[in-house]
Amino acid sequence: MLIGFVLLVSACGQDACEALPVSDYIFPTRTACERMAERVHERRANVVLLCGEVYR
Repeated sequence: MLIGFVLLVSACGQDACEALPVSDYIFPTRTACERMAERVHERRANVVLLCGEVYR
């Protein structure tokens, strides 16, 4: 069961490596997660952020 989305940062850029969570907060929608990623990009333009699904 999908419960939300978490903001992840990729240490390897776009390469296939494991992404790490930015925080413990779970966003209710993908849109909310993407909005937060945009806000982070305003301060840290070079980071690769992803929104990952969280299941129960």
